Amino acid sequence: MHQYEKDGPAIYRQSFATIRAEADLAGLPADVSQVAVRMIHACGMVDLVRDLAFSPNAVA
Repeated sequence: MHQYEKDGPAIYRQSFATIRAEADLAGLPADVSQVAVRMIHACGMVDLVRDLAFSPNAVA
């Protein structure tokens, strides 16, 4: 039988690691990429990065 992860923080760490591995965040500034990772986590669409638009200092 498969052992499912039950630890919430561990699930989040693995989820964000998977997103960073699968999404093309290379063209984004570090602060914007953090927002993009959260957006992808919310909707599951790793390809949404190509549709993002942002301006300088958009993330506070």
